[in-house]
Amino acid sequence: MVSGQNDSSSECRYFVWIARAGLGNRILSIASAFIYALLTNRVLLIDEEPEMANLFCEPFPNARWLLPKDFPFMYRISRFKPNYPKSYGNLLKKNKISDSTELLPTHLYLYLCNDYDHHDELFFCDQDQTILRNIPWLIMKSNLYFLPSLFLMSSFEEERDTSYYKKYLAEAEEHVGIQIRIFHKNKSPFQQVMDQILSCTDKDKLLPQVDTGKSTAAPSGKRKSKAVLITSLIPSYYERMKNMYLKHPTLTGEVVAVYQASHGVTQHSMNNVHNQKALAEINLLSMMDACFSHKRRVYIRLCGTRSKTLDSVQDRDTENHPVCGRAM
Repeated sequence: MVSGQNDSSSECRYFVWIARAGLGNRILSIASAFIYALLTNRVLLIDEEPEMANLFCEPFPNARWLLPKDFPFMYRISRFKPNYPKSYGNLLKKNKISDSTELLPTHLYLYLCNDYDHHDELFFCDQDQTILRNIPWLIMKSNLYFLPSLFLMSSFEEERDTSYYKKYLAEAEEHVGIQIRIFHKNKSPFQQVMDQILSCTDKDKLLPQVDTGKSTAAPSGKRKSKAVLITSLIPSYYERMKNMYLKHPTLTGEVVAVYQASHGVTQHSMNNVHNQKALAEINLLSMMDACFSHKRRVYIRLCGTRSKTLDSVQDRDTENHPVCGRAM
């Protein structure tokens, strides 16, 4: 690294995180850096400043993730600012690095803070990731939660897919997630909630209506397909919607298939297996193009950009005309 010569034969790659701003920003930035290191198969090293000492436990047994104090360029870290000449953004701005550069440097500085410019932001482009993949040492200063931007990049798309998504959902042209959380069944009658869901998904063009007077015929020709993922502790919603689209054609001619990944009927927050299934559902919801929630739930915050939420009937006197609002 000190020599400045890029040893292409070495398989070791490192991602060094440098602190900026307050503790909250640092935690979010470290979380993003951790995922980036996993996605790019790099070793994450944290520059622990004195004010951070003993705040975090080492995440891996018998291993250290702290940047050694004798790190060769430790004296340069304090000078690493937006106009730093050896940052990736400034090298791009001066046309000193590109995907055609033959002799790449051993290390690059990445400035991913709230005041970064367009050239720094090119870090989130697939073409630039192709360049960065060949740099052994990436040294990043950041105060941002940039994790969502990583999953908008096609080069990392494969990493976020799950086997369930690939098996059941991937081939559909559009994916809709529906989360239904009922706390008191006597205050939220099944049919009333079901009518609310169907009314709201139709109003917001998430799901088409069906022609109950006809039976589904064998599909002819290519038709638009939608996959619906339902997450709920009450299986009746999944069964009703699945049978509705299975037995009757849609008024728009679209083909709708309904799925549910887990089928638990009670919540067991202290049970590890239950939590594993819940985490899988959260991950699946994050892959949806649009989401709908019967109540304002945490899961829905992790869904697509077109997320919708519906006020429950006990919150508003809108039994026949439910309010369909965009999730905040």
